[in-house]
Amino acid sequence: MSDLFILDTEKILNDDYPVYWDYIYLCDSIPVKSDIKGTIKDLKRDLREFYKLPALEIRNCDIMKRSELLKDKGV
Repeated sequence: MSDLFILDTEKILNDDYPVYWDYIYLCDSIPVKSDIKGTIKDLKRDLREFYKLPALEIRNCDIMKRSELLKDKGV
């Protein structure tokens, strides 16, 4: 868990924010891939029911910036 971090570009999304299938979001700082199209509220319900995650907070995931950071670290 100590390797988890939030970038300044990754903002908390409101429950009515649209969610798209196959997009990456951060659920309580953990990257997750959406299996649904709907809203953040729907995604939270899905993550709680099927993946048993608390899903207290959903953020957008800045995958490009995260990839650059890994590249800079030589990963």
